[in-house]
Amino acid sequence: MKQDEMKKGLTNIIIFLLGVPSFVFAQTDAKKTVTVKINIREEDTRQITPAMVCITSIQDGTVRLPPFAEISYTPSETKSFYTGIEFKKNKEWVGPVRKMNGAGNNEDRSYVYGLYPSLPYWTDPVMYQTSGDFSIALSPGKWKISIEHGNEYVPISELFEVSASAKGLAKNYNLKRWINLRKLGWYSGDVHVHHPTTKPQFKDFLLEYASAEDIHLVNVLEMGHHLGTDFKQEGFGEKFRTCRGDICLVAGQENPRSQYGHIIGLNVKQLVYDTASYDYYDLVFNKLHLQKGAIVEYAHFSWNGCDLPRGLPWYITTQQIDFVELLQFARLNTLDYYDYLNLGFRITAAAGSDVPWGSTLGEVRTYVYTGKQFSVDNWFSGLKAGHSFVSNGPALLLDVDGKLPGTEIMKATNSKVAITVRANSNPSIGVISRVDIYNNDGLVTEKMNVEKSDVVNISLQHQLRKSQWIAAVVYCENGAVAHTTPVYVIVDGKPTWDVNKAPEIINTQLAAIAKIDQEEKEKSIPDQGILDRLQRARDFYNNLLFQIKGK
Repeated sequence: MKQDEMKKGLTNIIIFLLGVPSFVFAQTDAKKTVTVKINIREEDTRQITPAMVCITSIQDGTVRLPPFAEISYTPSETKSFYTGIEFKKNKEWVGPVRKMNGAGNNEDRSYVYGLYPSLPYWTDPVMYQTSGDFSIALSPGKWKISIEHGNEYVPISELFEVSASAKGLAKNYNLKRWINLRKLGWYSGDVHVHHPTTKPQFKDFLLEYASAEDIHLVNVLEMGHHLGTDFKQEGFGEKFRTCRGDICLVAGQENPRSQYGHIIGLNVKQLVYDTASYDYYDLVFNKLHLQKGAIVEYAHFSWNGCDLPRGLPWYITTQQIDFVELLQFARLNTLDYYDYLNLGFRITAAAGSDVPWGSTLGEVRTYVYTGKQFSVDNWFSGLKAGHSFVSNGPALLLDVDGKLPGTEIMKATNSKVAITVRANSNPSIGVISRVDIYNNDGLVTEKMNVEKSDVVNISLQHQLRKSQWIAAVVYCENGAVAHTTPVYVIVDGKPTWDVNKAPEIINTQLAAIAKIDQEEKEKSIPDQGILDRLQRARDFYNNLLFQIKGK
């Protein structure tokens, strides 16, 4: 056997043994290589840490993977996650290559972003998960390394050169925090992740992945459809939670999933799945809420592709939906969110990546206030209470009369509330362009960041003439955003609906219901259960309109 064939065969064996997912590889040039040792540490803890990395050749623009600098021509596909990725406890293990920008398809998970980057502050074409202490054999020349470690650390992008005369090269990188939300009582989570947990190696992969992205609570969802479920979980409930320090995996469900949308149940004690009544989501809501601590979400609220939330206009009338994915796939859907708030619904803001269809764990994340003590139960209690904000970069803290988002405050007409908003970012995460405060009437106040400060504060006394919701949002120049759940201010005991805007919003909901009703009636065998539920939703809206006009 020739030497180059032996090398190729040996490389393939090593790749197999290391458990690297099925990428398309090409060998590096047969010329001299230099071993570059990479060390990545959290500056505040001084500990070696896993991170998301991309090493690129300046000469030809190709992405290279440790340890042999093979060229990765394509990212990993969703099927790798269905099968399950096994973490190998060694320094040379490389996680899946995640596509981060550019139009693509459902298999490489990038079609949902269009031409937008999935992380506003990441400009490289891919990223892959590595240990914080690894080596890569690079040929002499100029190289670029990019390192990302979640929203709260400053990402690194550096050019370096490998000399032909070098016997080796050591590169040390310190990841610097620009904010520590944990110290303020806020812990990040991803409410929408898919991966099996039926092997210890699968859970090790998710824990390492969460550590690399500095995210604390990963909701791992078994995904259902009319024929069964995928991404099997080892089990549900407290017994099957897996924690390493303050990083935890908790099993949940994305089920049912049909033409009427996708439902998520978090912190469940058992899977709710019944094919006999699969499209009757209210039955699932009931069974989930009977499980103490469980929370119900309508998924993909931010993104209307494939009409995924099309059942929301009628199923929201059950008043059993606790939260929605306000931010996902780089999209923030405030238009529909504010409409539902203006009808008097109270809906917590959350964010989920939908990995493996999302590009990386925690690319959008839900920050929940747990107080000084983090625990899984505290995190879910905080989410249930609406003590949350969503972000793909900046931090955003809102309080009204000193109360957190999700809180109800009782006031009298013509009294005032003190609104305080603090938006934080870092130039490498996103330069703040403006910070807004909204309520039922629209924009309460706006502050443009003309000085390009990393911190923008707003403090004001807001006079109350009616009940209302109050929320805050921050926008950055690169598209990074954050948005809070509202604070609900009850004035003289009256509801928070908007008397002027509600009639038009209700007409929009009724039109959406009428469309589905017509589609169902045109079927050869209409589903009477669906028709009944549509009628109950119409009755709800007509009654709501009567109440609003009566006020």
